[in-house]
Amino acid sequence: MEADLGRREVDWYRVARPLLGAIAVAPLSLTVVPTGGNNLALQALGAGVGVVLGCACHLFVLVRSDPTERKSGWALSRAGFAYAARWAIIFAAGLGFAYGSQHVFAASVGRILATHQLGATGLTNAWSFMARSSGLARSAVLAGRGVAAHAQRPAHQRPTHQLQEA
Repeated sequence: MEADLGRREVDWYRVARPLLGAIAVAPLSLTVVPTGGNNLALQALGAGVGVVLGCACHLFVLVRSDPTERKSGWALSRAGFAYAARWAIIFAAGLGFAYGSQHVFAASVGRILATHQLGATGLTNAWSFMARSSGLARSAVLAGRGVAAHAQRPAHQRPTHQLQEA
C-alpha cells in the first residue's frame, strides 16, 4: 500500500517489487502443497480471489500521463483514502478470520475442513496464494495502465529512453 498512496511514478521497480517479493517468500512459506482431497481447488480459489482483489484495487487508482511532468516520462498514479481503506478492510478481514479460526470458531472450521476433505495446510496456502496473487495482479494491471497512459501521451512529449550520441 505504501508504494501506491499519493502521487507516484509507475516505474519498473514499482511494478516488479511484488514479483520479487513473491519469489523471495515462496520457498519460505510454501514448504508443502497438499494435493489430496479438495486442497488443490481451495488453493486455486485462493489464488483466484487474490487476482480479483488485486485487479479491483484499480477502481480506486487514477493512472495517467502528465505532460508537465519532467521526470523520466513514466506514467503517474494517484491513490488516496478510498484505496487505503479498501486494503485496510481486506487486511482486517484476513486477520479477523485467522484469529477467529483459531480462537472463536475453531471447531466449525475443523468440521468444514473435514467435511470437504481439506487440510489446514491447504487453507494456509490458499491465504498465501491469495496474498501473493493480489499483489501480482495489482502490479500487472498497474503496468498495463501505465503503458496505456504513456502511449496516449503525444509523441513529441515521450522520452525516447535511448542514449544520445555525443
